[in-house]
Amino acid sequence: MKKFTIGILSTLLSLASFLSSAAELRQDHPEFHVVQPGDTLWDISEKFLKTPWLWPEIWHVNNQVDNPHLIFPGDIIALVYINGQPRLTKNMTPDGTIKLRPRARGLTADSAISTLPLDAIMPFLTSAQVVSESEIDDSPYVVGSDSNRLLAAENNRVYVRGIIDPAAQKYTFFRKGDTYVDPTTGELLGIEAIHIAEGLKEQSGDPSVFRLKKSVQELRQGDRAWPTNDEQLRPVYFPHSPKAFDGGQIISVYGGVDQIGQYDVVVINRGERESMEVGHVLSIYQKGDTIVDKIATQRRADSDSVGAMEKFKDAITNTKETVTLPDELAGRLMIFRTFEKVSLGLVLKAEKTIHVLDKVKMPY
Repeated sequence: MKKFTIGILSTLLSLASFLSSAAELRQDHPEFHVVQPGDTLWDISEKFLKTPWLWPEIWHVNNQVDNPHLIFPGDIIALVYINGQPRLTKNMTPDGTIKLRPRARGLTADSAISTLPLDAIMPFLTSAQVVSESEIDDSPYVVGSDSNRLLAAENNRVYVRGIIDPAAQKYTFFRKGDTYVDPTTGELLGIEAIHIAEGLKEQSGDPSVFRLKKSVQELRQGDRAWPTNDEQLRPVYFPHSPKAFDGGQIISVYGGVDQIGQYDVVVINRGERESMEVGHVLSIYQKGDTIVDKIATQRRADSDSVGAMEKFKDAITNTKETVTLPDELAGRLMIFRTFEKVSLGLVLKAEKTIHVLDKVKMPY
């Protein structure tokens, strides 16, 4: 764990030096902030910076602590100036005096605050899946349960055929959900696998026997099973801008809501194929409406000479009777899970109502 923490710190510091956009302080920024339970690095950075995802640019390494990126409730985050440059540092008072924390405090890394609100994304780290048709067709499936019913609930035993990996003990059960299609190209991007339950294998064989745990819905015949991937649990998320991004769209939202707001989880039509990474920050733009230009329509109707019409055309940029309004900045999201052709993002800020098919672009 210590090596992992040091590796994360090194990555943060090296990447921060290459960030090109200058982190601007908010005019109403505080001089210091006392970390509260429930705070996140994003929340704290937003108090000081106009663009909170640029916090690594002004973070100052404090040699008095083993890892300055492990921040705990009660720590002081202060804005200080070093060599004339603003820096955020922890365990310092506003006048620059180092605040020493007694070692007897004994806090572990698990007590540190997170970059993102983990409770908003934790259900999606191991349970969310986007798969291909062939992956569903070839995956292990439920053939029955010990209750002799079509449906099985938590603590029931279920029987699964097609288990290939005898070493895997923990499985997640899914049901085929919506099909993700690119709204522009029509390409099939994947199929949502709806999380139903988790289970532990009690006996190998054909069929294998599982005991259901943490059931979200009742399991039924034909539901699929995959080994649980605990590697998706990431303790640190480093927010950064893509090196290049041609833009994309929100194609779905979890939770069955029509209007997307802060801390909602969305699916975008860009994935690992397009070099999307965990931690990429993107701006969300409300798609501009196409409206009828009544004045242009009327002027066309009133024009009774070709010369007048040509002069009118030269005087305006858009000569059509309809005009598409510019896209408007609506919010910001951060990618926390990637698949081949799609990615999951957490909406961190929503300045306007966000909808499916709104655009995502390079962060602004």
